[in-house]
Amino acid sequence: MKSGFEEARKLLNGLIGSRADLIITSGLHKGSYISSLEELGDDLIGVAHPTFKGRFLPVSRNAELALKIDSPHGVYQATVAVARSALNENIPLLWLKLVSPLEKIQRRMFVRVPTSIKAIAFFLGSDGIQDILDNAETPEASEEISLPPKEWFSVRISDISLGGIGILIKQDVAHFCLEGGRYLLLIKISDTTMFLVGKIVKILIKKEGIIEIGFAYEGIPVSIEKIMMSYIRQQELMVRG
Repeated sequence: MKSGFEEARKLLNGLIGSRADLIITSGLHKGSYISSLEELGDDLIGVAHPTFKGRFLPVSRNAELALKIDSPHGVYQATVAVARSALNENIPLLWLKLVSPLEKIQRRMFVRVPTSIKAIAFFLGSDGIQDILDNAETPEASEEISLPPKEWFSVRISDISLGGIGILIKQDVAHFCLEGGRYLLLIKISDTTMFLVGKIVKILIKKEGIIEIGFAYEGIPVSIEKIMMSYIRQQELMVRG
């Protein structure tokens, strides 16, 4: 795909430094991971190596995933395959090879608008917890690994898009949240109560005991997507005044 990459290079050169999202659709590490476009090789794309639970995300050579690049020039996506990792650089990189052409997609699908909606969440489990337990050095170490309680807890939605939501919680309920954990979210939008299943992809501690959480959906039905799209449009108009 060298000739195809030369065409993509013209576009990618202007996107260096842009936010990138890597989406894995199956397997143990299924989910969306935040990265950035850092370098271009002869026929490869270098992105900041994503992390998972404070460590570099384990990825297999030739594994295919979706790449989404969000820039001031637009939103672009392509299917890519893992070529190699370069973890000893100043910026650890994951080198990717294009599998499909880089295409521009509608930004509206990913527009994120601020909101303030109360919701409740419930921990469903973690695909990777058994792997953690299996790799614990001693039985005592595995016993120290604790999972969030199986009970509902309150959250506040700070922003929303068709790809995921931002959540704010107080420090005193931080023990309910596990990066990489799957959750059921009960939320009410436009007088419609809906259940959403997704995964916590990032946890950031902010000032004054507030924790910011990135939550990516596993998938949403078309009926719910339409309600969300309508709500996002309304919020956009309100923000613009």
